Amino acid sequence: MPAAPFWTPKRLLVTPAALRFDHGAAMVERAAAAGTEIVRLPADRLSALPATYRDAKTTMAVVVASPSRRRPQPIPPSADWRFDLAEGCPAHCQYCYLAGSLAGPPIIRAYANLPEILAELPPLLGQGSVTSRSKARRDEGTTFECSCYTDPLAIEPLTGSLAVAIRHFGAWNAPVQLRFTTKFDAVAPLLGLPHGGRTRIRFSLNARAAEQYEGGAPRMPRRLQALRSVAQAGYPVGITLAPILPLVNWREC
Repeated sequence: MPAAPFWTPKRLLVTPAALRFDHGAAMVERAAAAGTEIVRLPADRLSALPATYRDAKTTMAVVVASPSRRRPQPIPPSADWRFDLAEGCPAHCQYCYLAGSLAGPPIIRAYANLPEILAELPPLLGQGSVTSRSKARRDEGTTFECSCYTDPLAIEPLTGSLAVAIRHFGAWNAPVQLRFTTKFDAVAPLLGLPHGGRTRIRFSLNARAAEQYEGGAPRMPRRLQALRSVAQAGYPVGITLAPILPLVNWREC
């Protein structure tokens, strides 16, 4: 089963500072090749933001994460630490907590300064309250979550950030683990990466009746096939069953 067509924004905003990073410039090149309108902003402050939800959800911005935004934060019970590759998601899940968590129009902000973000992680080795210091979960090492404010696989064909992070953790000779949750299925570029078993991929699944609340996300058979593919490629995998929806006639769903 081929992967669903990947999401492509109608418009991409990019700041001057983001273009000074090779990673940011590569995002712009991929978006332009996909037919996206590129808007080079005159300053590093985001401007010309769309006014409607529909336009915002088809807009992506390539920006530089500020020092406060690239600093990892504790994120119990998911993992020891959270760091962000991006903020925002192209899907339209009606129950998503991002609608009340992120300020401003729901555009996607992808971070160009990924090397600086990853450089913040080594000092946290062995720190944290979820797995690092837990006798029961110590074998998981220090855990880092990168899908709290985005679905990184949804935008991976444009950002390439997930592949960089997976390679980084694969080469990190330490008891560490990267983890993320996704509803998307474009896993082909990840299958051959040298992940070293240090990235756990969890797929968000639900009963078919819940699909009506998950606009823009691949259907369950595609997610299950993607899960199978990454498991066969040696990635540790998991399943997320959330939220629990009180649907009418739920026993028949």
